[in-house]
Amino acid sequence: MKKKLVSLLLAGSVVASMAAIASVSASAIIDDNGCYAPGDNVEATYRYYFAMPDEWYSSNTDTAGIYWWSGTDSCNAVDGSGGTLGWPGYKAQRGDVTNLYYVDCPTDVPTIVWNNYVNGGTDKDAPIYLEAKQASDAQVEFCSDGDSDLYDTAWFEEMEESYNGDQALLGDYVDNFFYDEEYDAGFSFVYDNMIYVVDLTKTSENFEGKKTYVGDMYFYFGDGFYGTYPTKEQSEAKGTLKNIADAPATSDQPTTTTPSNVDPTNNNNKPGQPSTDPASSTKPVSTSDTPASTVSGGAVQTGEASYAVILLVVLAAVSGVVVFTRKKYN
Repeated sequence: MKKKLVSLLLAGSVVASMAAIASVSASAIIDDNGCYAPGDNVEATYRYYFAMPDEWYSSNTDTAGIYWWSGTDSCNAVDGSGGTLGWPGYKAQRGDVTNLYYVDCPTDVPTIVWNNYVNGGTDKDAPIYLEAKQASDAQVEFCSDGDSDLYDTAWFEEMEESYNGDQALLGDYVDNFFYDEEYDAGFSFVYDNMIYVVDLTKTSENFEGKKTYVGDMYFYFGDGFYGTYPTKEQSEAKGTLKNIADAPATSDQPTTTTPSNVDPTNNNNKPGQPSTDPASSTKPVSTSDTPASTVSGGAVQTGEASYAVILLVVLAAVSGVVVFTRKKYN
């Protein structure tokens, strides 16, 4: 009986150890630049671009951040679920033109929040509170008729006719369009390779009363150009072609120049690492750091235990002297 009990303990320890290894393997990857990069656990991604306004830069930030609280590699949610990464979330990748950022985001993420990678905290009298900027929640599952003021019924009808015909009007975005059957939403499109642009004259508030900037997703054509039609030529013909370099600053706040080599948060965290202060996001929750745990191929994998520690646990289990406490990982 004693021998059987020891065997069960060993088996349980090994299983728990292997589960922990699998959990760590599924954690997000932070690359050499401190930016989010999808790990092996991510089956598919959509690339989302972001045009960061000039005024969102300050002495506290020279980059954009992105936050999501649901889906693969999620940040910490307001109810305590999700991952361990708090606001402002992940550092975004830099694009090839000024003020352009992007993220290769897991396709199961339904909502993202772009920000200027500053944790403003909750003290409304603190200068950094006003320096922290964020967009409103962007729903990125897919877009159907009625979901966006930019894309009305006539627009969808025109795109659908092209989709069922020569598809010339859809350009490089032809694969974005589809007929949704799961939600009976009809002719729709996903936001892959599109760009989120905020309108600095339109603001709202999150549940904390923090100002957020309203934006929309546009078709992106490269070199900073975007529009409301899938081809650059059609967007220009319809009068909707714009460039992020021409975006005006708001009248109540001056435009600032982009600083370099600055700390992105108010608590001297390194770029790519979360802040320990209370979040100012639409879904703020985490107040704890996410320590870097492993390094592989020049990228740091986040998690709460290293492979070295887990392997030691496995070896200890085999030798029959392990005491292992299971912990849920996200």
